[in-house]
Amino acid sequence: MKSCRQVGKGEGDQEIKPVSLKEIANRLDFLMDGWNHHLNKKTGDIVEIQMEYLSIAEESEDDDFSKHDDWEQDAIREAVDVVENWGDYVELPDREEVNKYRIMENFCYSQEDDKLRNKLCYSIDGKGAFRHFRDVIVKPSVNVDSQKAVFAMVRKPSVSI
Repeated sequence: MKSCRQVGKGEGDQEIKPVSLKEIANRLDFLMDGWNHHLNKKTGDIVEIQMEYLSIAEESEDDDFSKHDDWEQDAIREAVDVVENWGDYVELPDREEVNKYRIMENFCYSQEDDKLRNKLCYSIDGKGAFRHFRDVIVKPSVNVDSQKAVFAMVRKPSVSI
């Protein structure tokens, strides 16, 4: 998987335990709506939590989840751990972010001009990728069909340019 994102130190410069990028990529390929994925920096585990349980965890004032089924209680306790130990986790991108990023990345790699392709790929490396990408394609000195680039950002992933 081509990627311009890098996993490194997180909040508070806490070392992240090594984790397989292939595992992260596989998890991101099978994202479901309504679920969040978090990487535990201490263990290297990827935790999948329904947003509903994160909401319950954020709103709970005690650990009494007896009104929920046993399996739901386990999921809620896992969500509570994420909420209470937020600094130990890195939130992975959701489905929409992954799709938009991949669309933008594919557009960058589709450019025939090497210099432009490199400039676009560099622009999407790291934080602020969408803003940096936009900034590059709107520069008068960059010869790219901005309508095509905008289309690339909003089109459905299954449609090719």
